[in-house]
Amino acid sequence: MKSSEPGKVGDRRGGGGGGGGGGGGARAPDRGGGRRGWPTARSITPDCNVTHRRKGVTSSCNDQHSAPLTRSDVRDIIKNEIKDLLKHLDNTMATFVNNELKSIKEEIAHVNESMTFMNNHYEQIKLEVAEKFSAVTELQKKNMQLETTVCDLSARVNLLEQQARMANVEIQCLPEFKGENLISTVVNMVRVISCPITEGNVHQVTRVAKRDTSSKRPKSIVVQFSSPRVRDEFLAASIKYNKTNPDDRLNTKVLGIAGNIENVYVVEHLSPANKQLHAAARIKAKEKGYQYVWVRNGRIYMRKTDGMDYKYIKDNTTLNKIE
Repeated sequence: MKSSEPGKVGDRRGGGGGGGGGGGGARAPDRGGGRRGWPTARSITPDCNVTHRRKGVTSSCNDQHSAPLTRSDVRDIIKNEIKDLLKHLDNTMATFVNNELKSIKEEIAHVNESMTFMNNHYEQIKLEVAEKFSAVTELQKKNMQLETTVCDLSARVNLLEQQARMANVEIQCLPEFKGENLISTVVNMVRVISCPITEGNVHQVTRVAKRDTSSKRPKSIVVQFSSPRVRDEFLAASIKYNKTNPDDRLNTKVLGIAGNIENVYVVEHLSPANKQLHAAARIKAKEKGYQYVWVRNGRIYMRKTDGMDYKYIKDNTTLNKIE
């Protein structure tokens, strides 16, 4: 496009008011690509001293011959803007990350301190537990030894108690009367069962307290003879009488005691431990179908049926093994 002469510029500005009538002052079309009615960089008048600012580019209204922005200029401007933005983001992210890492490092340091503290206490607890475990193991061994010793001593005491009763018999279910003469009762029983012993062989006769106070059975009578041999003779005579008279076994009637007829039983005088074992053996015999349970010289035996071997019941452990 050709540039207008200087005189023509003044005419164009001055004739703008009457351009609407004759058409001589008509404005040429904008070929620079600007909007209609907006001044372009080349159409700005010199009397407007305005400076237009862009990033990296400064143009002045006095620079009449400045070239328009090209794509390369725009690309450079955008690159610079993006570069500045990325740099700012990098700085911001670096600051943020550094702050966060500092906080995390402090927390990790606290955790490490706590872990060190816990590890020290854990090691101390391990040592204490090991010591306690060793002590418990030693106590368990001693406890087992003590249990063995107690069992052995209990067996010995039971044996001594039973040996102290080797000359005694126990008469059960004999009615109890006020002012009764127990020696006369025993002598009368000796006569009934035809036992070849005399009153002089009877050292002591007494009733003993019931283990079960709620039981209606009378107190048992304990008879102490002069020797185990005499005791065995008395027991043998009572057993023989019952076998000889199966329909009229030893009872209150044959002993001349008035009242209801009650069976009378003559058994060995057992120690408290053996009494409990004998009672448990009788219960076990009913459960397992054993026909016979008897006592001989303070020992308890069981037999299932005729012809089978007997079993010696030494203690509760042996009894529990009965099948």
